[in-house]
Amino acid sequence: MAKAKEKEPETEEKDEKEGAAEGEAKLEGGEGGEGAEGGEGAAAPKKSKKKLIIIGAAALVVVLGGGAGAYFTLFNKHETKAEVELGPDGKPIEKSVFFTLPEFLVNLNSGTKQVSFLKTTVILEVPHAGDVPQIEANLPRLLDGFNTYLRELRASDLAGSAGIQRLREELLLRANKALAPIKINDVLFKEIIVQ
Repeated sequence: MAKAKEKEPETEEKDEKEGAAEGEAKLEGGEGGEGAEGGEGAAAPKKSKKKLIIIGAAALVVVLGGGAGAYFTLFNKHETKAEVELGPDGKPIEKSVFFTLPEFLVNLNSGTKQVSFLKTTVILEVPHAGDVPQIEANLPRLLDGFNTYLRELRASDLAGSAGIQRLREELLLRANKALAPIKINDVLFKEIIVQ
């Protein structure tokens, strides 16, 4: 057994000598030589360039994402302010809703054999969106009142801006009467054609 113990240190010494010889061969340009060192030196900068590119791309994504998030946050705040306006009493002001009535095409009262027509589209300005279903429910009554009034008009009644203003006031009066208790704010004309 003493011989076996003596061989072990010799093997370790041989391994060390062989490793040293291989290292010298590499340094002298043997198998791995300068090419290997240059390869390792070149590989290290390539890896660091890749890391820099990846870090730069990640930073760019973060900056763009933050910018987009800030833009949409500010944009949504602006919309919220526009949607909810407060009155002097601090309560939210409801915006008016526009309800378009079907197109009217009626014969005007000419008093002669000559035929005159009125073609118009009327829009009602309603103070609350919740009033629209009640307007739709009473639409036949409203249309009847408008048609009856329009058929009694003469072409001369609609002449000029004063005639259109009178027409607006009369239709507003009839709309508020037919749709009570709903209050119509205004009557608007999309088109008015008299022939």
